[in-house]
Amino acid sequence: MKIKFIGVGAAFAASEYFHSNMLITADSGKRILIDCGCDARFSLHEAGIDLDNLPTELDAVYISHLHSDHIGGMEWLAFNTFFHKAPKRLNLFMEKKMMAEMWEHSLKAGLQYIGDKDMTLSDYFTCHPLKDNATFKWEGISFTLMKMPHIVSEDNTLFSFGLLIKNSGKTSRPVFITTDTKFQPDTIESMADKVSTIFHDCETSSMRTHVHAHYSELKALPLHVKSKMWLYHYQPNATCDPAADGFKGLIQKGQEFDFS
Repeated sequence: MKIKFIGVGAAFAASEYFHSNMLITADSGKRILIDCGCDARFSLHEAGIDLDNLPTELDAVYISHLHSDHIGGMEWLAFNTFFHKAPKRLNLFMEKKMMAEMWEHSLKAGLQYIGDKDMTLSDYFTCHPLKDNATFKWEGISFTLMKMPHIVSEDNTLFSFGLLIKNSGKTSRPVFITTDTKFQPDTIESMADKVSTIFHDCETSSMRTHVHAHYSELKALPLHVKSKMWLYHYQPNATCDPAADGFKGLIQKGQEFDFS
């Protein structure tokens, strides 16, 4: 199993960073896209994916939450695979309530009609709606949804669903990708005892949004936790020194991690 970060930037990152989306390649060679932001067609192309043959290049997509840097490319992906000379419905994995909301509030306006046919999300993807703590299997890899608070208001909480990933049949320990989350020290510290690597959302801007874990917060974690952490989803021109502070480092666009 390999995890490639086709982007590492925050929502407003420029092309030298791209949105924080990932490609996971199974031992079989099949690929699942983790989130599909607005610039996915550019980041996938730069990562070596043949955009003219997406149905053969990708097998599945997982969506963590509904911000545009994570779903802004879904209409493009749906049309590209539907109208391909060899059309194919990619497998779509995501929490079930969020899947319904993505269709109703983000995709339906653009995808609902083709000719006189009234389309649904299932016409474009093979949908796998999941419970919020579910484990699904894909190509010998198990993925467990981890419910992470992203935006908390008086009336509601927007969750982003991170992933605990285990290459089935392998002796290596699992990997944890937080996706977008507020600082959750108890969750991260408990996870550090279970996994080999943590890929953590990290805000580096001096102007905090309070919807992402900030570098200064993560820096206060115990060294044995930070020593397993790679940081991504950061702002351009970050001036921090993760290695000096005990982290693995800032992930660079295009960086790939091999867990085979």
